Amino acid sequence: MRPIKLTLSAFGPYGGVETIDFREATDAGLFGIYGPTGSGKSSIFSAIAFALFGEGAKEEQGIGTMRSDFAPESLLTEVGLQFELGDKRYFVRRIPDQTRPKSRGEGQTMQAHTAWLFDVSEIAVDDVSPDCCGTPIAERKVSDVVRHIEELLGYGAQQFRQIVLLPQGRFERFLVSNSKDRLEILRELFDVSLYRRLTDKLKADAADVRREIEDGYRLNGQRLRSKGFDSSDELGSGIASALERCELSRLTVAKTMAALNAANSAFAAAEAQEKLFGEVDAADAALKELEGKVAEFETVRGRKSRAELARRMADLESNLADARTRHAAAETSLANAAGEAKRARDASLEAKAKLDDLRSREHELESLARKVDELGRHKQVLIDSSERHRQHEIALSALNVAKQAYDQAISDHQKAEQAFDEKFDSHAVTQRNTVEQQRLIREREKLKLELDSANAHLRASEAAEQAQADFDAASTAALDAQARHRSAEEGEAAREHEFISAQASILAERLEDGLPCPVCGASDHPQPAHGSGDAALLEKAWRDAQSASIAAAKLDRDAQSRVSSASATLEARRATVSDLPEPRRGIDEIDTEYRLAVGAIEELGEIADVTLLAKQVEELRERKLTTSTKLQQANSALSNATTAEAVARQAYTDRIASVPEELQDPVALQAAIEAATVEIDQRKKAIAGAIEEQQIAHAAQIKAEATEQSAQVSLKDCAEDIVKKQAGFEKRLVELDISETVYRSAIPDIELIGELEEAIAKFDKELAGAQGRQSAAMNAVGSAQRPVMEPFRLNCVQTQTAADEAARNSADAQQKHQSLVELQTSLADELKNLQNLEQTSGSLRGLAEAFDGQNELRTTLETFAIGAMFDQVLEAANLRLDPMTGGRYRFERDTVSVSGRSKRGLDVRVHDIETGRAREIITLSGGETFIAALSLALGLSDIVEMTNGAIRLDTIFIDEGFGSLDTENDAGTLDQVLQVLQNIVGERRAVGLISHVPLVQQAVPNGFTVHKGVNGSQIEARVG
Repeated sequence: MRPIKLTLSAFGPYGGVETIDFREATDAGLFGIYGPTGSGKSSIFSAIAFALFGEGAKEEQGIGTMRSDFAPESLLTEVGLQFELGDKRYFVRRIPDQTRPKSRGEGQTMQAHTAWLFDVSEIAVDDVSPDCCGTPIAERKVSDVVRHIEELLGYGAQQFRQIVLLPQGRFERFLVSNSKDRLEILRELFDVSLYRRLTDKLKADAADVRREIEDGYRLNGQRLRSKGFDSSDELGSGIASALERCELSRLTVAKTMAALNAANSAFAAAEAQEKLFGEVDAADAALKELEGKVAEFETVRGRKSRAELARRMADLESNLADARTRHAAAETSLANAAGEAKRARDASLEAKAKLDDLRSREHELESLARKVDELGRHKQVLIDSSERHRQHEIALSALNVAKQAYDQAISDHQKAEQAFDEKFDSHAVTQRNTVEQQRLIREREKLKLELDSANAHLRASEAAEQAQADFDAASTAALDAQARHRSAEEGEAAREHEFISAQASILAERLEDGLPCPVCGASDHPQPAHGSGDAALLEKAWRDAQSASIAAAKLDRDAQSRVSSASATLEARRATVSDLPEPRRGIDEIDTEYRLAVGAIEELGEIADVTLLAKQVEELRERKLTTSTKLQQANSALSNATTAEAVARQAYTDRIASVPEELQDPVALQAAIEAATVEIDQRKKAIAGAIEEQQIAHAAQIKAEATEQSAQVSLKDCAEDIVKKQAGFEKRLVELDISETVYRSAIPDIELIGELEEAIAKFDKELAGAQGRQSAAMNAVGSAQRPVMEPFRLNCVQTQTAADEAARNSADAQQKHQSLVELQTSLADELKNLQNLEQTSGSLRGLAEAFDGQNELRTTLETFAIGAMFDQVLEAANLRLDPMTGGRYRFERDTVSVSGRSKRGLDVRVHDIETGRAREIITLSGGETFIAALSLALGLSDIVEMTNGAIRLDTIFIDEGFGSLDTENDAGTLDQVLQVLQNIVGERRAVGLISHVPLVQQAVPNGFTVHKGVNGSQIEARVG
């Protein structure tokens, strides 16, 4: 990346707008940014970092508040940067979070952080602006802009500050930091994620295998214990005992089944005899039950006979009922016809009376017609006066407008007077408060810096104390874990010896003189081994001790790792405390003064611009005079409009004087005409309707009277028919010799005649069958005696229970024997598989432990890979360090174990040619440390750019440190450093020096000078 053009608006110490054109400076290769301390030289690089990455870079560079106290109130803090990347040119623009004046009204509002990124390759450098910014890549959303920039550059904000800028003292801390901190930085710069993923994969695979083996042995033991056995030998004995129980249970089952078969045969014969006697009892009971129903069915036969007689009377009764129904209907029709005839006569009389009344008032129609003609003449007068009426309405509207304008002019004048008085008073108060506010703000900012520094020192001290406590706890735990590890290893060795001795004793028992030993092959056995104990139990104890030893080793490694981590943290926290200034007084005292200053500022209110208030007072005075003039004009216009409205109103009144006042409104007049016309039409329609109603009512009267006469004749015929049918019904009762009471009671049974016949036939059939069944059952029993069933039944139950118990015992014995045999086979297969897995996975577990840092150097594969790349960084740094130090110093990586603990492999020393030995970095002088840090930074930049094709380091910055170098009169290290820097620049790379040292300015004249002033810093381009 190569910066082209940087624009600063109210940024840090720059109160106005500053533009920095890097083109000529970077073309020169080596350029400088010079100025006195506190002038904001480093803010130029901070602005570049902030433009690219936003808030993170701003806070890291210590800019603090972005808005300067002396920046104009209307100027927002903003940074714009054009930079080249290969053959492309980009423009990034950023506005941070800040307060600004409200667009409407008074007071302040919050401006949200916003950023933009554009491709401006096709636009000239000097033509790029917020209004002309090429092709958009990301707009407004801060995270999108940062993501695209990181993709373009190949690194983020933290790496940018580490490889593009060498800030004063920053890289020295990197140089002397511990291996862990340096590892985190290099891990971000070099992509070694492949080695970390490989290590994690091997660790996971090894852990899975180890867990599978341990779980397998533990599961085998659990399965044995769940069956009640402590060893495989006990399991074999259990299988033999189970087989013997199976044979005994089979004999018992055979005996009980024979007894059960005999008992069942005797019980079946007794049941057959008992069944014959049961049939005799059932036949007697069935016959007795049917004989008890004979009287009931005689009654049913009587009901059937009466129902058949009643069925022959039903047709005559139905005809009589129909005749009575028609007679009742005829009576109803006659009553309805009589009522309808009366209503028709009344309606006819009412219609005739209404018609006579309307004809008596026909003369009123002529009066209504004359009224309509008169209203028409009034309407014509209003039509002829419409022009004067329109002129009056126009005059009246103009009068209303003039009144509204006058009221508005009065309101505006009153508001202008009030605003002028208030602003005049506010201006006087603000003039008095401004000086006091500025003094309090300066005091507040000074106290805020002191308070923040004291709080930072307090937090760092507390963190260092906590780190010390963590280190002490980790050290204690590490010693305990180391002791446990040694104890576990000793226990494992003892259990292994015991197991081997037991195995050897077993072999010794089988030795025979003259036969070769199965172990050594010798035919003589002078000292056979002796031992005791169960081999399986001893083997299990050895495996358990082995697992415990592995677990203790892992705990020991973890504890040592935590000690190392705690030690690094403690060193870093102590370094942080030492870097912070010691507070001169207590936090409470500073905070009390700070709160008093803040309270005083809040009491004074918002900061106001006195000049702006004076301008506003003049503007309000002009506005007051303007509203007074407008009020006079509105008053004159209102007077003229009042006179014009009165003249127009009088002219219209004279023209319509002949029209009655209540009809002078055209709408009311038209309503009166329409009402009179409607009334005439309604009266004519009423007379015609009354004639038609009278005719209809007379015809309805004639029709209703004829209907009444017909109903009287029909009623007489129905009465005669009832008498005739009643005589026929009584005659049939006599013929059938049945009374009407008996007939009425038999009517419900008419529909049940079929059911009654079926029930009688069924009963006769069942009675005959029961009598035959009784005779057959008595013949089957003959002279036999009835058996007693309970002894037979009890014998069957007892023998069945014994047989079931024997069968269950036999099945249980067989199942237990089978399960033990299957368990023995399964355990043997699983044990063989576990032994094979343990043997084949040994190399995998060893490799995983080695990659995870469980080796002599205690270095992980990832750290080893980073160390290899770090060697390249040191070689590249030595290419810079050698000429800068006249060949005296050279970097080398230190991997020697110190204090019993191996290092991570990233510690650095310098080899001193004069002494022939390696030196710690901290033993170098200030100038030598700066040269070493500069060499390492340049070497790191070279390797990062070489190993990562996406990273281009076209421009780097070096912030201070030159003041610690010797001039030519002494050792000449300044000249040597500048010569090396001059050698690394060229067409592809530029180096910017941020310094206040005069000798550096003389040696590198090209660049920029930052001038510090009371109104903010200014930047001036320099050309050598």
